[in-house]
Amino acid sequence: MLNAFLTGGFATLLATPCSAPFVGTAIGFALARGPVEIVGVFAVMGLGLAAPYLAVAAFPGLVRLMPKPGRWMIILRRLLGFALAGTASWLLTVMAANSGSDMAILSGAAMVVVVILLAARRRLGERAPAARRLLGAAAVAAIAAAFLGPWLVAPRPSVQAEMPTGWRAFDLTELKRLVAAGQTVFVDVTAEWCLTCKVNKALVLDREPVAGRLRQTGTVAMRADWTKPDPLVTAYLASFGRYGVPFNAVYGPGAPQGIPLPELLTSDSVLGALDKASRTDAVARHDQSRNASAPPPVNSGVGE
Repeated sequence: MLNAFLTGGFATLLATPCSAPFVGTAIGFALARGPVEIVGVFAVMGLGLAAPYLAVAAFPGLVRLMPKPGRWMIILRRLLGFALAGTASWLLTVMAANSGSDMAILSGAAMVVVVILLAARRRLGERAPAARRLLGAAAVAAIAAAFLGPWLVAPRPSVQAEMPTGWRAFDLTELKRLVAAGQTVFVDVTAEWCLTCKVNKALVLDREPVAGRLRQTGTVAMRADWTKPDPLVTAYLASFGRYGVPFNAVYGPGAPQGIPLPELLTSDSVLGALDKASRTDAVARHDQSRNASAPPPVNSGVGE
């Protein structure tokens, strides 16, 4: 029973996404609230993860619909192993950016040593119990070294990441001043560990036509780095009811309070928000009055 419980807990830990657009925002919301919200959100998540097991327990006949065990399970396990190895490599790059290259190298080396020791221990089988125990102890020592790394390696002073060309560092006071001066401002809150942020940059923000629009006169692009906890950025996200990244908002004469964008960006959503925010109050009032006075559409009888 203990083995089954620990396996389920470990699977839950691995299966829970860390960021948007799935449950990351819900987790961030819960942790930023009180005990009731925390227990409620995590209870619902736990129920959802347990639902397949509960369904099979309630209706054992569902087992017949599941794939039969076979060699495909070994192949799938190996493929998932490669995926986890890739995830670990990516997390080491995040650690290097966040805690320094020394810490990342130490942790990566410890991981490699653990894999080698466990592989050697498995090859020994039951033939050399003393050697197996020695290799197991060495693997535990390597894991302990990885966890104790922050205390073994002297911390380096944090270095402010350089802003890409055409971007400014996020400053709420400067943001308000630019909007009051009639500028259109695009805010991008990102983090090194956020994969969705990187997808948004690669597919939308760093490509035409959005990249060209952000470089136009009268438009200012600001970026806030949330790789390390920043209370100012956290408070800014909370002002929009958001508790995770990616987060993007557009400000301007037509939207002084900001227009929050969806977590998964598209060129049309960004350009549409920029057009709406850059309109002056006079244009916005003209559009509203024109829409109010326009006759109702005629139903042609043709289905859409």
